[in-house]
Amino acid sequence: MSQQALLEYFISNQWITIPAFIIFVIGVTLCWFGGLMAALTAIGNQRWAWGLVTIFLGPVTGIPYSLLYKEAEYPRSLMMRGLLVILVAAIIFGVGWLVS
Repeated sequence: MSQQALLEYFISNQWITIPAFIIFVIGVTLCWFGGLMAALTAIGNQRWAWGLVTIFLGPVTGIPYSLLYKEAEYPRSLMMRGLLVILVAAIIFGVGWLVS
């Protein structure tokens, strides 16, 4: 798909893409906040390597940490909700793409 076609899609379907983008940003924010909470949880439980790496990589390492350790239930719930919201935004983008 060319860049021109993609631009035309976003311009002609603003009422779909703008709310989907806002939903996507909310999901990313939940994931990153969950990643920071996972880093704080790891550092608080003296898992220094997990904590320091998660500060920089956020949910990339926060999700595995929260799946491995039971004390990270709250960060896990934030990151899983964030991933769910990102999935909803992707579905909205996909449906809008197919309909137009």
